[in-house]
Amino acid sequence: MKTDFDHEKLHRLLEDFYISTGQRIAIFDVDFRLLSEHPNVHSPFCAKIRTSVEGARRCRECDIYGMKEANKTGKTVTYRCHAGILEVCSPIIDEEGITGFLMFGQVLYDRGIKEQREVIWQNCKNIMTDTAAFSRLFDSIRKIPADFLLASANIMTACVGYIRLEQMMKLRREDLWGRMKQYIETRYHRSFHLSEMAADLSVSVSTLCKTAQIRGGKTVGQLVTDYRMERAKFLLTDIDLAIAEIAGLVGIEDYNYFSRLFRKETGESPTAYRKQHHKNPEKA
Repeated sequence: MKTDFDHEKLHRLLEDFYISTGQRIAIFDVDFRLLSEHPNVHSPFCAKIRTSVEGARRCRECDIYGMKEANKTGKTVTYRCHAGILEVCSPIIDEEGITGFLMFGQVLYDRGIKEQREVIWQNCKNIMTDTAAFSRLFDSIRKIPADFLLASANIMTACVGYIRLEQMMKLRREDLWGRMKQYIETRYHRSFHLSEMAADLSVSVSTLCKTAQIRGGKTVGQLVTDYRMERAKFLLTDIDLAIAEIAGLVGIEDYNYFSRLFRKETGESPTAYRKQHHKNPEKA
């Protein structure tokens, strides 16, 4: 999905956040791609983990996990990465839906350090086998009070509101419309809920509905039905399958419901449509 953003203003905001909190922060677009970060280097511990292919893969998966959780809840989330280090992620939301994510972390709580160290060693010993190096790098991880983490998370959430107010990031509705059509065309053959579609496209349900009305003049449900009926028409005239099978192929398992819906949308029953339009009349 395309996102228009003001790179200079966004990076300045990241710098201000770092100056205020001492926390490294990054911003990602709605497709989980890194747009900007400050500072542009990871903490020594995390940088070491990322030098291995497996470590880099795990870190990337955890980043995406955090963004998906923020997308799912629509709120700032705090979680532990694969290593056991704290991360915080906030969704950036405007009237079109989620436009990106802010993320900071690579820190630990300043209490229970011994317990945290053991958990992190167990999680990372197959990547970082040198115990002396591990100890040195673990000691370099920033340890902060829980209330400082919460305060930093609140400041980041406030930054999200500022980004929206200044319109630093905007989704392109035209691109969303194309993604909606592609989504329907690739998933029409199975049942799916509007909330599932919204989550997969990283937008709100209301944004989907608004875009469908503005660009298609219909509800999302009607757009799905239209595409299913077009596919059903093709299958009825081109392929010699039982009507019940065709119903299943277009995502409608109930044959009777399919027949009623087809008649409502086309004015003909599936059988009558096949007889009228089959490419090989002898097989109709």
